[in-house]
Amino acid sequence: LSAKKKGFSWNTYVLMSDGEIAEGSNWEAFMFAAHHNLDNLVAIIDYNKLQSLTTVQETLGVEPLVDKFKSFGWSVKEADGHDINSMEKLFLSAPWCHGKPSVLIAHTIKGKGVSFMENSVEWHYKSPTADHLDQALREIEGAKHA
Repeated sequence: LSAKKKGFSWNTYVLMSDGEIAEGSNWEAFMFAAHHNLDNLVAIIDYNKLQSLTTVQETLGVEPLVDKFKSFGWSVKEADGHDINSMEKLFLSAPWCHGKPSVLIAHTIKGKGVSFMENSVEWHYKSPTADHLDQALREIEGAKHA
């Protein structure tokens, strides 16, 4: 809001998790941003559908997420959160609608590329052992060269 009022031309980017957006204070901020036409604000939701000890849906469902943001007055885009080139193009074209804050819902897979970590809620809080780390790095390096 300060940047907008002072005429600064930069965008502010906020990275959030899908579990984090269940908190009411975030929805107050989403309403505030739309009310003040903060088209210099871009929120990125890491939407891997896992949080804490279970799924987002089991904890507190957020669907229909796109419709909720639209109803709050935001411009919404969705993307594969692992496709960096696609996301970069979206960021460079923000704001997507004059007078509206922008939100990118980045669909991701927790632990992507590591067989024993993919979509496993335990890796939300668990630290890898030395053996786990070695295996994970081998799998990631192997994927780079495949």
